[in-house]
Formats: sequence, C-alpha cells, structure tokens
Amino acid sequence: MSKQISGSVDRVYFTSAKFCAGSLVGQDGVRVRFRGPFCVSEGDSVTLTGQWKSDPKYGDQFDAKSVTYDLPETPEGLVQYLAKHPAFVGIGESTARKIVQYVSSAEHLDRVIRQDVQELNRALRIPKQTLHSLREAWIANSAQNEVRSYLASFGLSHLQMEALIEEFGSSVVGVLRADPYLIIQYVKGYGFKRVDKIARSMGVPKEHPGRLEAALCYLVFDEVNSGHTWISRDELVHKATELLLLDSLDCQSTIEVALERTIEQGKLILNEDAVALAYYAESEWFIHQCFQNYGNVTRPLGIRPAHGEGLKRAQLAAYEAAMLHAIVVISGGAGTGKTHTLARLAKTFEAANLKVALCSPTGKAAKRIEESLRSQGLTLEAKTIHRLLEYNGHEFQRRSLSIPSNTETGDAPSDAFDVVIVDEVSMVDVPLMAELLRRIDLGTTRLILVGDHNQLPPVGAGNVLRDCIKHKLVPTFVLDEVVRQAGVLKSNSMAILSQRVMPTALGDPGWSVIDSFSDPMQIQVYLRDLVLNRIPDRLGLDPVNDVQIITPTHLGPLGTKAINGMMQYLLHGEVNRKFAVGDKVIQTANDYSMGVMNGSLGIVSEIDTEAGTRYVIDFDGHGRKLVQDDQILNVQLAYALTAHKAQGSEFRCVVVLCHKSHFFADRNWLYTAVTRASKYCILVGDRWGLSNAVKKNSVSQRRTFLDRWAKETVQATEVSL
Repeated sequence: MSKQISGSVDRVYFTSAKFCAGSLVGQDGVRVRFRGPFCVSEGDSVTLTGQWKSDPKYGDQFDAKSVTYDLPETPEGLVQYLAKHPAFVGIGESTARKIVQYVSSAEHLDRVIRQDVQELNRALRIPKQTLHSLREAWIANSAQNEVRSYLASFGLSHLQMEALIEEFGSSVVGVLRADPYLIIQYVKGYGFKRVDKIARSMGVPKEHPGRLEAALCYLVFDEVNSGHTWISRDELVHKATELLLLDSLDCQSTIEVALERTIEQGKLILNEDAVALAYYAESEWFIHQCFQNYGNVTRPLGIRPAHGEGLKRAQLAAYEAAMLHAIVVISGGAGTGKTHTLARLAKTFEAANLKVALCSPTGKAAKRIEESLRSQGLTLEAKTIHRLLEYNGHEFQRRSLSIPSNTETGDAPSDAFDVVIVDEVSMVDVPLMAELLRRIDLGTTRLILVGDHNQLPPVGAGNVLRDCIKHKLVPTFVLDEVVRQAGVLKSNSMAILSQRVMPTALGDPGWSVIDSFSDPMQIQVYLRDLVLNRIPDRLGLDPVNDVQIITPTHLGPLGTKAINGMMQYLLHGEVNRKFAVGDKVIQTANDYSMGVMNGSLGIVSEIDTEAGTRYVIDFDGHGRKLVQDDQILNVQLAYALTAHKAQGSEFRCVVVLCHKSHFFADRNWLYTAVTRASKYCILVGDRWGLSNAVKKNSVSQRRTFLDRWAKETVQATEVSL
C-alpha cells in the first residue's frame, strides 16, 4: 500500500526532465532521501506518495511515484520557499524574510498577493516589477498545485499528471470532472476498470455517457489484446451488459444507444454485424485492398533466373514466382530451406543491380537473417521495419520506399527500392503491415513476405500470414519438406507439427526430453543443476550467454518471474537492487533516445549509484548503453523468457519448460519455443503437459477481417455460379 511523506526539499543531488533525487526535512526535523520521476527544487514543500526502499549504499530511501506541492506551514519554511523556488525571480532570502515577517501565515500571504500585492511595495519598499512577477508565479503555482491535488486522487504518477496537463492545460480539472473516463485515452496503464472504480467512488452515475462509451471501447480493445480485430455486435452488447451492471430495466437498449453514439463519433466502426476499433478496421481494409488489387498482378523482372539450380520443387516454384509477381508469400518450418531460397533470390536481384530492402519485426530477427545471408556470401543489411520506415517514437517519418509510378527512367530517388523482403512475417500484426504497405507502390516495387506460419501469431492483433495462406490472398508457397542436412533438432521440431514429441535422440545431444516431473518444484531443482552444472560440463556452454530458458507464463513457480529470480540468486546471491553486474536482461519497450529496441538482450556491465541508480548495459547489437533510473522500468531479467519474447531470436541451447499446469501452452507455442534453438534443445516437464500442448491448436481461432472478407468473397462467387 502506498505511503506519504511531507517536508521541505533541502538538497537536490540529481535532476532531469523526468527524474530527481534529493533529500527533504520533515516536520520532525528528520532528513529523508527520496527519488522519483518528477522535478523539484530546493525549498519546495512537498508531499510524496510511494514506497520505502532499502539501498545497500544509501540505506532507506523513499521511492516516490507522485508529488504534490504544498505551502509551508512554518515561517522559516515559507522563507526558504520564497527564497529558493526558481519561479520567484528577484526574491532572495532577505526579501523573503521581510515578507514573512510582515504577513502572519501562508494563507495571509496568499490573500495579499491575490488582492493587493502592491501593499508589500508600500509597506516594505519591494520593487513593483518584482511583486508583479511574484504574483504571476504564485497564482500559477497555486493553480498547478490544485490541479495536481485533484489528479492525485486518481493515483496518477507525476509524469502521468504532466501528460494530462500538457493535453488539456489549466482546464484539465473541469474536463475530467465532466468525464473522468477520458483518462483512459491519455494515460497508459489506466484501463476502464481502474478508472471506473475511482469515478464511481467520486459519484459518477452508472449511466454516464462517458462511462458507457468507455466500456464499449474497452471491451473491443480487450478483443484486440486477445489477437482479434473484431467482435460481433450481439456479443459486445452482451459483454457490456455484464460489465456495466446498469440499474435501468432496459439496459440493453441503453447500451445499444451508446454504441450507436460511439460509432457516430468514429471511435468504433460497424461492418455488417462486426464491431471494431476504427484504426484496426481501416488498417485491415487497406491490407485487404492491396492484396486484392495486386495479388494476381504479374510483373516479370525480365532477367534470367540464374540462381535456381539445386532447389527443391517447392523452393524453385517460390523462387520463380518472386521474380514474376508483385507480392509473394513464402512460408515454411524449420529446416525446409526458406533462408536458402531467400539467399538465391537475393543473389539474383544483386546480379541484376536491383536495390533490395531486407527487414524484420525485431532487431534480433533482423540480425539473425543478416548473418544467415552473410554465411551464404551476401552482404545485405537487415533493419527492423520500424527503422526502415524511420520511426521516431511518435510516427513513421519515411513516406515511401518505392520509385513513384510516374517517375521517368533515370530520375528514381536514390533511396528507393526495387524489392522489399520482410522476414519473420508471422510476427507482423495488422497495424504494422498496413504502415509498411502504405509506403510501398506495388506497381514499381515487389514485396516478398517470408515467415513460418507454424509459429506463434503476432503479439498484436491479426493473423496476416495465416490468412494469406489459408485463403491464398496472394501467390503463396509453403515449403514443407525438411532438407536432408537439417539434422535431428530441426526434424524433431517439425514432428511437433504432426502432434508428436520425439523422445531423446540417442547418441545426439541436440534433442533431449526429460518428462518425468509432476511437481513444479522438482522442475525448479532440476533446472538449477541442468543450467549451472550439466550443460556447462557436458556441452561446454556458458549458462548466461549460451542458454535460454523458455516458459509459457510469467506467474507461478515455473513462470518467468520465479525462474528469473531463482537464477539471479543462484548466480549473484542476495541482490538489494533490481539487477546485479552480470545479469542477463531484455529491453521490453522501444527506447529511441538510447537506440535500443523492444526485445534486445543485454548483460549488465556496471552499476552507478552516485545519483539514483544507473546501469551500464551491453546490449547485443546496440553496444554499451547508460540506462537512467527512469528508463530501467523497461528492462527486465531475461534468464527465462516467454516464447513471444524469444521469437525472432536464436540461442545455442534452449531449455523449454512444459508442465501440466501450463494450460495455455499449445502446439504453436511449443514449436516456436523449440525452434529458438540452433544446436541443442532440452524439453523439461511432464508427459501430460507435453502431450496436451502438442495436441492443442488455438492459433487459427483469431477473428480477423481478412478471414471474414475472404470467406464472403468465396460465398459471393459460389452464389453467382
């Protein structure tokens, strides 16, 4: 539970736009160290909300999440407030002391400043201009304090408050009193249920229009978070009825009216009986139009396909189609030769002096495909899709990747591409695919989408690759023959797709299955010995750099949180801060100021505790980065990852945990996890857990417009026939 401390700031050790560390003196005279994501100045009287934390170097510190600025209650506190606050220009300590001696209290000073500040000129001979500036700054500070006090009732952090103040200005209190549910749109982490609890406690009625509209948008967005791009109207109304618990007799009618209003406002879109968030529906419609308009367009390159020798039949068909069609999809499992086929295509394009853009959804995946092609003699740079489209944290700045259709020969932009290749396209969700397609003129640039439809679908909404393959929206080639030289690891990975978990490979350490554990705690004990002793001794691998544990969940004894905590303790003993030197970590959100992307792995190399806590992290592919206290929130331990976080990466040895308690593990999850291994894969769990996962298929159950519209097209064709 959050605690509060109040006092006067007497020292600021470190400050930036988003972080401050210092000390304050409370009314009892005790000095307290604090830190938090806000900016304060010496002399400020503040109330901090947060938690006590223990630091091995500085002892107890108050880790504040938000701050409210108070008027000092003592004369000396008021003197220091006036003298040291940077807003009160021209008020030094002697002038401040004269003012405080003249007034009886902060309330008296407030009254004088607001009603007749020149009284201080007449009584104390303080210059009129100084007093005019004092009055403006005092009133502005008071207004901000009132706003922050109101916003603090929602439990908002300082940075969240600042975001709302920046959006609405001084009218923020009035705006939120009229409709507190607007917070959901502007503050990350504040969903409907959290805001609704606060709003209802403040007396907001159940039938408030803002409440009804926010609930409907929340429910549709909840579907998006589950991977769907739409929900049926009837199902949405049913869920809203259960969520809102309205008192009216005809609550369904009330919700129907609110839904119509939300659609009229453009927040939601209704397509026949399907309701969707406007942005997602528009994005998927754009993808649908691109595939429909260019799916069957042929644009022969006019060059001899000189690098197709030795390809398997399906590989050769994909190779030849990529030089003929505007859009092509190439999909295949582990060991089926996707990368080999892609390398042959890249060599052909290179020989024809065509400019090729190679990209992938994540930095690790981009690095992986670049290294794979380099091993086959190609020097093609791979970028993330975000980097290719020049995303700056707010928008994609690049407007086009293509040569405009109306450009004369020889006048093409130097940075335009003839071919765009997207690898690991199974990870690309609907919004990102739409952003990419908006910047490609398929009349001049061909698009090759490469992926593995057997892997997990995107974290975001949609199922673009699977929908393409299922309905053949564009020329699609599925490579399903494992090449002879693939080895036991890849052939056993492919067996999972046939609902088989192959036993331990005798005489080959590449594939091991240990499925005799019924108790999760037994697995923990075995895992310690496996990662720290057996793997290093028998395989000669480093437990941090070469081994990756993959588990289906974050919580529970076999979740990422528990396993990461266990590994950190085993490697470093008791750790009194978030990380220790040598910890394996992962960046969980894009940070454009550091140039480190979501999913980047790294090792903590140094810790600086002089001003707050700052970490030096050696990120794979990004170099050494100084991570500030406010940035470390987006860095987590990475000894154990979920399959989604590991997707696109490759590790020498992967240890996959799969137990009967992992209800959500399915075939595609298991396949994605084991295919992260480049040399060794060890499955640890129980027979029932592995058997249940390999038989279960839930990926294809996503509701998408691409799937819906493709079915409607087929039905319309059948009717016309």
